Amino acid sequence: MKYDVAVVGAGPVGTTLAALLAKRGLSVVVLERDLDIYPLPRAAHLDGETARNLREIGGWLDTPGWSLANEGMDFVSGEGELLLRMSSKHNPEHTVAQSNLFHQPSLDRLLRDRAAHYGAELRLGHEVTTIHDAADGVRVDATTSNGSRVLVDASWLVGCCGARSFVRRHLGVTQIDLEFNEPWLVVDIIVSGDDPHPPQRAAQVCDPIRPHTIVPMPGVRRRFEFMLLPGENPDDINQPDVIETLMAPYLPLGSATVERSAVYTFHGLITREWRQGRVLLAGDSAHQMPPFLGQGMCSGIRDAVNLAWKLTAVIRGADESLLDTYQPERSPHVQRIVESAVGFGRIICTLDPAVAAERDRNMLAARAANPADVGEAPQPSLSGSSLIVEGAGYVVSDGLLDGVVFDEVLDGRWTVVVADESVLVAADRTTLARIDAQILVAREGVVTQRILDNAQSDVVVVRPDRIVLGAGRRGLDALARAIDEFALVS
Repeated sequence: MKYDVAVVGAGPVGTTLAALLAKRGLSVVVLERDLDIYPLPRAAHLDGETARNLREIGGWLDTPGWSLANEGMDFVSGEGELLLRMSSKHNPEHTVAQSNLFHQPSLDRLLRDRAAHYGAELRLGHEVTTIHDAADGVRVDATTSNGSRVLVDASWLVGCCGARSFVRRHLGVTQIDLEFNEPWLVVDIIVSGDDPHPPQRAAQVCDPIRPHTIVPMPGVRRRFEFMLLPGENPDDINQPDVIETLMAPYLPLGSATVERSAVYTFHGLITREWRQGRVLLAGDSAHQMPPFLGQGMCSGIRDAVNLAWKLTAVIRGADESLLDTYQPERSPHVQRIVESAVGFGRIICTLDPAVAAERDRNMLAARAANPADVGEAPQPSLSGSSLIVEGAGYVVSDGLLDGVVFDEVLDGRWTVVVADESVLVAADRTTLARIDAQILVAREGVVTQRILDNAQSDVVVVRPDRIVLGAGRRGLDALARAIDEFALVS
C-alpha cells in the first residue's frame, strides 16, 4: 500500500497532523520509534488558538483536572516585588481561554486516540533509518522493535521527530542559532501534603541569585524550573535533596513528590529549509525556543494546521507550489516568537546583581507610572504569501453560532462571512463554488458579526486553517487569484 502521507514522530505535532489529514480523508501512517508515549510531562502550556486547533479533532478538553485556565504571568524580583503582571484577557462566553495549562502525557494519549479514530495508522516501535526518493513520492526504511525491516511508501513525508530530528539530519539542512543556550533544571511535582500558597498564575522570579519559574498545573501537579549557575554540574543539581531545598521557599519539606526532574538546555533555533521535494519538517524539527512564553508546542501545532490543508489540497490536485507557501508563512512567524522568548529569557536570566537592580528599578518605575496589568503578547499575524492580504493573516474569532461551536461550523472549509449576500456578485459565487466555500451571513450579537467588526468590512474570507485571508473586495480578489495560481479545488 502507498500512503498519501507518512509522518515520522507520534508526538503532539505528528499526531495532530495525522488526525487532521485523516479527517480530511487521506491515508496516513505515523512511524514512531518508541512503543508508548513518554510517561512524564514536558510541554505544559497551550494558548487559545492552539487549543482551538486541537478542538477541531476532538483533542482538547476543558474539564476540571484535565486542563487549567491560567490567569497570566507575573515577573517578580528577588525581593518579591511585582515588576510586571501579564494577565489573560477575558474571553467571550463559550470560547477557549487565552492561556491553558495541561498534563502532556494525557494530551499525547488523547491525540493518538483521535488520530486512530479518524483512520490514521500508528506504527509504534518503528524507527526510521533511511529515506529514499521514489517515483512520485518517498520510500521509508524502518526497523521495528523486534529487529524486522519494514518498507513504507508514501506520496509525501513530514518529519515531526523532535529536536534531534532524523528527518532534518537526513535532509542535511542547517539551523539559524539565535545564540541563547541556557541550562535549566525542570521539576514536575505532585503535591501530596500541605499546600499553603497554591499559585494562581505562572511566575517568573527574576532573582540574580538563581532565576526560576513557577507554573501552576491541573489537579495536584505543579512545575518549577531553576536556572543552572555558571560552573554547576547538571548531575549535582538534579538530586532529591538539592531539589527539595530549591522548592523549600514555596512548599513545606516533604509535602510533594517529584514526578520528573531533568536538566534541559534552552535553545533558540530556526531550521533554514523546511521542505526538500516531497519531504517537509514541522514542530521541533523545524524550530526550537526557550519556554518563557510557553509557545514551543503551540508553534508546532500551528505548523501542522497550516500544512494539513495545503497537503490535502495538493493530494487532491492542487499545484505543488502551494506547499511553497508553508515556510514563508510559518518561519517568520516562529522566528518572531523565538526572538520574543529569547528576549524575555535575557531579562529573566540576569545574574549580575547590579544589572538586575537596574532592571528592577526601571520595571518598577514603569509599573508605578502605569499600574494596569499588561495583556499577554498577541500572536503575530501571518504574512509572506499570496494567500494572505496585507493587514490580514490573523486567526478568525471564536464563539458560538446557533448553539454550535464556531470551529465546528467552519470544519476546515473555506468560509466567507458577509454582512449581506448582495455584496457578492455572480463572479464571486462562481469563484466560491470552485472550492465549495460556505457563505455565512452575519447577525448582530454573534461571532459572525464580531468577525466583520474586527476587519471593519462587510466581507471576510477565512482559509481552512481559520486564518483570515483578507477582507472586502481585496480579500475576494486575492482568493480568486489564489484559486487560479494554485489550481485549488474543493
